[in-house]
Amino acid sequence: MNYLKELNAFRNWLFLNEMPTGAIVLWHALISVNNSAGWKKQFNAPNSVVQALTGLSKQGLIKSRGKLIEKNFVRYKKGKRGSAPIYEMVSLINIMDQSGSQTSTEYDNQTSSSSLPIPKQKLNQKQKSSREEQAKNPFIVYEQNFGILRPIVRESMIDWCNDLSDQIVIEAMRLTVKRGGRTFGYIEEILKEWSDAKLVSIDQVRAYEMEKAAKRHRTNSIHNQTTENTKSMFDELRQEGALS
Repeated sequence: MNYLKELNAFRNWLFLNEMPTGAIVLWHALISVNNSAGWKKQFNAPNSVVQALTGLSKQGLIKSRGKLIEKNFVRYKKGKRGSAPIYEMVSLINIMDQSGSQTSTEYDNQTSSSSLPIPKQKLNQKQKSSREEQAKNPFIVYEQNFGILRPIVRESMIDWCNDLSDQIVIEAMRLTVKRGGRTFGYIEEILKEWSDAKLVSIDQVRAYEMEKAAKRHRTNSIHNQTTENTKSMFDELRQEGALS
């Protein structure tokens, strides 16, 4: 399997289909574990590890895993007593190729019998809904903007999402990108600052950042005015010296 191609295939599938957030997070966690294991056809993943990586409860893990199995994205075998469960990732590249061809064929058949662009409208609605759902998922937002989400980073991100909120963590990523940051460490510094400031809502975060920007503007204005006054004073002194 090619890690990046599989990520892209999964993202493209989400453009056209809906999936619960828990199942999305679980898929990303499992493919990350498989990548760390060296892309074995089958690999062990203890429930405790998977829950730590995803933040899912035991029941949430069972439900999300069932959804992935239902979609044939993973295969699962319950581990024997004392052994971790066995997973097998199903490559999504071929699935996307097949579904793409099928969608194209269905669309051609429908448009040949009707001039109404209903299939295209439905497709656009699904794509919009999927994009909106992804924009609310901090794990997907991270991988879209910063690259592969390592297990250690994922654990830290889960902690921050629990301490603050998904929305606040995504806002920290947005500011990081805007300021040219490239690492999770940069994101975490922003989150630490907000946590120390006791900010608990996205509105408080935005108000806090607006106030910081206003303070910087006032400071820069005062500095520029002081510099200009100093320059004028020296110009006057030089002129007086020339006259004398």
